[in-house]
Order: sequence, then structure tokens, then C-alpha cells
Amino acid sequence: MANNNDFQDLANRAYVSYHQDGIIDLLLGAGIVGFGLQMLTTNAAFMFLTWMPFLLYLPLKNYITAPRFGYVRFTGEQEQRTRNTRLLLIGLLTFTVFLGLFVFMLFGRVTPEWRAFIGQYTMLLLGGLAAFTLLIAGVMTGIKRLYLYAGLTLLFNAAGTWLPIHEGVAVLLLGLVIMACGFWLLVRFLRTYPRLDKEDGHAGH
Repeated sequence: MANNNDFQDLANRAYVSYHQDGIIDLLLGAGIVGFGLQMLTTNAAFMFLTWMPFLLYLPLKNYITAPRFGYVRFTGEQEQRTRNTRLLLIGLLTFTVFLGLFVFMLFGRVTPEWRAFIGQYTMLLLGGLAAFTLLIAGVMTGIKRLYLYAGLTLLFNAAGTWLPIHEGVAVLLLGLVIMACGFWLLVRFLRTYPRLDKEDGHAGH
């Protein structure tokens, strides 16, 4: 029983370390930055940046993380959470696209009163939905720093609604903060886990 518990504890720590590379944070932050730039410039080209970074998740994992952990295959709970992470990225991409379409279609059909309300509190509504999505993502994946990002999302969107700053600036700053966290995690990860092929002379044979 003790051996099983030790193995489970080791597997859990390996899973947590595997997702401490900052990749999710960098991609999430980049998507938010793209959305903020689109709000500031009204240039639809920046909408490309809101979803394009998520396509880089697997290539970056294979290039950065796998050479340091090996091409690991978790079992049980860890494997399920890894699948959840991939589903989460697909879900965030789908959510972004369909939310934009929904708001665009709904805005022209509501009464003037509701239109004014939505226009005034759009950022809070979107921020609440985004924060809820991040909370669910944290539960699904076990990546607890997503809870922090959910709180920051509400905070920055509230600032963009009630403070005398452009809403796009608030969103842009949120994305930059998350990217900064991701960059810090990535640097720490690279220092902590060197490439296996540098330490193992048999790697690649």
C-alpha cells in the first residue's frame, strides 16, 4: 500500500511539473493580448491573435517539454487531466469564436434598454464568462494558477468598466501580466529541467 501511495505521489508531482513550463500561460496571455489590440485598434486582423496561439500548444510541448521529460504517457488521473488540457484549448478556441458570433447576432435584436445595458457592462459580462471558463479549466486540469487568472480577469475587466481607462488597455494589460507569469515559469522550467539528451549520452540511440 505504501509503495502504491509513493508511486501515486510521484506521478502527481510529475504531472504538476509537466505543466509548470509556462506554455499554457504564454498562449493564453497572447490570445488576450490579441483581443486587447483588436479593441484598441478596431483592426479585425488582430482577432487572428486571439485563437492562433492555441494552435502552437502541441508543437511547443514537443519542442520544449518533451525533451526534458521524455515523451511521457501518464496513466489514470494524470492521463485524463492531460486530455482535459487539450480539450480545454479546443474549448477556449470554440468559445471565443462562437461568443463573438453570438454577441454580434444578439446585439441587433434586443430592446434599446438591454442594448444600452449590454453596451455599458459588456466587459464585465465577457470577463465573468471568461473567469468562469478559467475556473472550470482549473478544476478539469488541476492547474491551480488558472484560479488566479480567473480572479485577475474579473479585476482587470472591472477596472476597464469603472476606471477612466480604455477597456482595450485593461484587456491588454491582463494579457501581458499572464504572459509575464508564463515567461517566468518557462525560464524557471528550463533552468530546473535540462534536456535529457544533454545528460544522457545514450539519448537518441
